[in-house]
Amino acid sequence: MTQAESYDMIVVGAGISGLSLAYQVAQSGKKVLVLEAENRIGGCLNTHYHDKNDFWVEMGAHTFYATYTNLIHLIQQLGLEKDIVAREKVGMKVFTDKHEKIMSKVNKFELLCSGPNLFFSKRDGKTVKEYFGKIVGKKNYEKVFNRMFSAVIVQKADNFSAEFFLKKRKTKSKEHPKSFVLKQGMQSFMQALTQSENLTLYYGQRVTSVQKSDEFFVKTEDGNEYRTKDIAFAAAPSVAGEILSSVSPNLSTYLKEYQTKNITSRTVVLSKEQVTFDPVSFVIPLQGACLAMVTRDVISHHESRGFSFHFEEDHKSQNDQEQFMSELLGVKPDVIGDTKEAKHQLPVLELGHRTRIEKIKQLAEKDNIYLTGNYFNGLSLEDCVERSTQEFKRYLKNNN
Repeated sequence: MTQAESYDMIVVGAGISGLSLAYQVAQSGKKVLVLEAENRIGGCLNTHYHDKNDFWVEMGAHTFYATYTNLIHLIQQLGLEKDIVAREKVGMKVFTDKHEKIMSKVNKFELLCSGPNLFFSKRDGKTVKEYFGKIVGKKNYEKVFNRMFSAVIVQKADNFSAEFFLKKRKTKSKEHPKSFVLKQGMQSFMQALTQSENLTLYYGQRVTSVQKSDEFFVKTEDGNEYRTKDIAFAAAPSVAGEILSSVSPNLSTYLKEYQTKNITSRTVVLSKEQVTFDPVSFVIPLQGACLAMVTRDVISHHESRGFSFHFEEDHKSQNDQEQFMSELLGVKPDVIGDTKEAKHQLPVLELGHRTRIEKIKQLAEKDNIYLTGNYFNGLSLEDCVERSTQEFKRYLKNNN
């Protein structure tokens, strides 16, 4: 590998935020390098491909929606519309010591009495607990809804900013299913983003430092060096902050302030005969360290069923996690067999997020640095692509 190769832009991080930005810049004719610290792309998009019967199951993000118009635009550009499959309509459950209907533990009278608060309450300056507790009722919130909301963002929701939770979107595609997946899983979308002829991707390249004179000089852990006119960070805010400490100290400080939560995802594939309960889209445990179980049942398969369990990291040993998995699935522990594990890191968007992120944007623009990720507009896939598209447009404006 030639030392100090030169690029128009280097993007640090190959999750959906980094690759959606890199793809758009590369499509504009610029030479782009993506440096990924891990040996896989995707970040919180992580498809496990079962090696026996052409079966896959998502270990991370699992659904596209018709309201994801920025993301749908990329799907169209990539020629993947033919692979869109509408999710089958299967139910949702909660779990205590058995599977129960999603609203079975909700006090309907309290919900009816509290519901009108929806029309008078504002999200600004409130946590999820403060805002939704009034709408669903405090007892309902504590008993059921805090677990439901935590399942949505795969972290405890109480102190999450209500402003950035379950956001309403102004745009919606009328030509696509309300919710859908791709025939070959989310990873097929990520892989397609890497196929631009102007885009180079290197795995296992952990960036350790960035220096700047007329250009940015990037150095990786194994000693490789690259130079670029522009640089973008699509890594966790703490990681980006650490790397930027010498180039942009003020920006670095703000980025390193962001808290993150580590999630362990554990996935198992079983034959249809081994699982006795009806197809379900996901199950929310109402207690314990497991935040949610998401299934592959939304696309039926002739032979297999797949299940991904998301745990708060380090709260349970692998044995304890697999014991819980067997209980929820209603099978003996030895039936579980080998499970696949993935680690995910998610930012915590607490009160004051909008103010902090506006300051980060100002500092980044001042120092000619591009930033994207799930800590800007929100945690959803659309929020990530939306932010990357905003940064792409800023890049075009700066390079006209």
